[in-house]
Amino acid sequence: MGRDRSRTWLLLVLAAVAVVLLLLHEGGQLQPIENVVQAVLSPIERAASGVFGGVGNLFGAVRDLNELRTRNAELEKQNQDLLTEIAQLRGLEGENSTLRQLLNFTQENPTYKYQTAAVIGRDPSPYLRFITINAGSREGLNPGMPVVTAGSTLIGRVAEVGFRSAKVQLLNDLSSAVNVRLQTTDVTGLAQGQQDGSLLVQYLPLNTQVITNDIALTSGLGGNLPRNLVVGQVIGVNKKDFEVAQSAQLRPAADYDRLEVVLVITNFEPIQPGQDTTPTPTPTPAATPSVTPHK
Repeated sequence: MGRDRSRTWLLLVLAAVAVVLLLLHEGGQLQPIENVVQAVLSPIERAASGVFGGVGNLFGAVRDLNELRTRNAELEKQNQDLLTEIAQLRGLEGENSTLRQLLNFTQENPTYKYQTAAVIGRDPSPYLRFITINAGSREGLNPGMPVVTAGSTLIGRVAEVGFRSAKVQLLNDLSSAVNVRLQTTDVTGLAQGQQDGSLLVQYLPLNTQVITNDIALTSGLGGNLPRNLVVGQVIGVNKKDFEVAQSAQLRPAADYDRLEVVLVITNFEPIQPGQDTTPTPTPTPAATPSVTPHK
């Protein structure tokens, strides 16, 4: 009961004080006091406002930074997707160009039968230059078959055959040797693979002028390869007066490191020792075979 009475009196006193203060405020008698209180509290209010405003700006900046990071990640992904798409389109463009040239070759040489194959591997040894293609005995491939690429360019011969794949020995392999003739002078020689990846044509007549940039074609001698396939381009001549023959260095007509699609001539039959040398179909020579330099 005592506590209830104390609370009641307290409420009455507070109510009376509030009424008195309200009357004094309305009468303007509290204005000096209110001015002093406002002068004291105003700096505190401004400081508190600045602090809360700064905190708000900080949270806003963090939110904006997260949004920027998210947007940047999205843009980077879009950029990467575009780069991948461009690379794929360029690859398709190059592959389509090669396929068109191979198609032209088959149309210009209809007497041959062909098997298209993709390059699926390369020999890792620096001393062996072979590629693996995705066609084998299932597709009728046999060792010794010529393998060509765009521009009527010979790249090598089938060396080993599996059921679904085959290994092709490239012309610049150290154990490769191909009979060639130089287009301008029509002299013949033997092109062999060199350690640096080039070809060396040996046994050229010493009294013949070998011209730089001349084109070397398969001669057909020996009956192991069709005639007039492009082998390479002369980039240097080795001639010494005291020797009985001269030699010429060739740059291969194809970039063997970038081969993707090739053609295997499946109905060319090499002439075996002692076999009757009945002429076999030969590809129609292009008007002016050319070699496109590769890097």
